Amino acid sequence: QNLEEAGQPKQQPHTNEEKLKIGPNKATFYTLVAGGASGFLGGMVAIRGPPLIFYFLHPPHPIAFTKDSQRATGVVLMFFNVSMRMIFYLVDTFSASSKKEYFIKEDWRLYLSVIVCSIAGGWLGTKLFVYLKDSKDAIRGILSIFLLVCGVSLVISAFS
Repeated sequence: QNLEEAGQPKQQPHTNEEKLKIGPNKATFYTLVAGGASGFLGGMVAIRGPPLIFYFLHPPHPIAFTKDSQRATGVVLMFFNVSMRMIFYLVDTFSASSKKEYFIKEDWRLYLSVIVCSIAGGWLGTKLFVYLKDSKDAIRGILSIFLLVCGVSLVISAFS
């Protein structure tokens, strides 16, 4: 059935300007800024989420996330973010001039806790992802709540 006959306007095909181009462009720039800001905050205060949450809540044009593409993009950003930080810590820990020890043997309970909670959070997130289906509003709401919790915890930690 023709869309115009059903009372709905016919969708125009995407123009060349609306398509995401490979190479330097506005969308690539904002993506790199979000990833860089996330890495910077992650290294400085161990809170890498807010720039990425803003990026997912307000993606640059012409990027439009589906639930699956949002999940895949988040995984790739986090993978590189955490990988770069781990490489830095390992190189800094084992360099001859460094006197810092990022990995302390006595903190094994903390490391184990982080591993267990990460696995449990990943499992729970996957179940929630399947349950929400294609509800962009629910995903935006969850991201907004995480952003609010990060902000409140930072304010509380500033005064304690």
